[in-house]
Amino acid sequence: MSSRQELISNAVLFLNDPKVQSSPLTQRIEFLQGKGLNESEIQQALNEASGSENGSGSNTSTASPSSVTVSSTSTVAPPPYARPGGPSTSYGFSQTYAVQPDPPKRDWRDIFIMAVVSGGVVYGLTALARKYLAPHLKPPSSTAFQETSASLAEQYDAAQAALDDLKKQTEELTNSAEEERTRVAAALDDVEAAAKAVRDAEARWRDDMREVRGEVESVRELVPRLIEKHSQAQNTALTELQSELRSLKTLLVARQGQPPDASGAASPVPGPLPSSTTQAANALLAPRTGKASIPAWQLAAAPGNGGASASSSAAGGSGPSSPTKE
Repeated sequence: MSSRQELISNAVLFLNDPKVQSSPLTQRIEFLQGKGLNESEIQQALNEASGSENGSGSNTSTASPSSVTVSSTSTVAPPPYARPGGPSTSYGFSQTYAVQPDPPKRDWRDIFIMAVVSGGVVYGLTALARKYLAPHLKPPSSTAFQETSASLAEQYDAAQAALDDLKKQTEELTNSAEEERTRVAAALDDVEAAAKAVRDAEARWRDDMREVRGEVESVRELVPRLIEKHSQAQNTALTELQSELRSLKTLLVARQGQPPDASGAASPVPGPLPSSTTQAANALLAPRTGKASIPAWQLAAAPGNGGASASSSAAGGSGPSSPTKE
């Protein structure tokens, strides 16, 4: 018999085992595939197992359970498996199945003990439930309900008062924040107005300084011109004064060198006509005599004094000026 036939026969024996027959078919097929059988061999083993089960079913059914006391062990010798290029090794099924013993029979004593234990457990659980669970499960009394309601009302009133206080504080904080914002806005407006005034004043100051600088520059440019004009005017005045002094000196020298005429009046000297300045200087520098001359208006008023008036007027023109009529 070849090794594949031995595997198939071992698979048939495995499938005919009553313990194996109680397991699902898929598990048996997977087990046989794990042992190296292909699908055709597994199908052949299943067919042989089903045929042998029909023939030996009566023998296995007549066997009493008491005949199997401890265990039944079916050991299938593993068939040799030849590895290519190596020594042959044994391979087969080796399963051990333990037969479960019959459950022990219970008499009235076991049932009584079980009833007593169950009753004690139930009584203990009931006592615990009455002691710990019943107070929590039963509805509260009217007094407790009223106390709870009063406590809840007090807590609600306290919470409402706290909310009112919080609302009042919030309103106060809001009002104070609004006032602070108003004051800050007013302060900012004042600061902006002051800054604007400072900027305007600075602009005016700059304009004034610009004008002052322009005036100073113009004065700086004008002062040298004025000084130059003043110096020129002084030089011109000094030159005129020197010329007048020279002409006055010449006139004085000429008057001192001319002899007086018979009438006692100075005869006119032909020459250039003196200017008004020269005439004023001559009037101031003319020599004074001890005799006071008669004014011209008196001479004009006196009758028959034509020659005397003429001589007096001539003398008055050359001498010092007479006092005017008051």
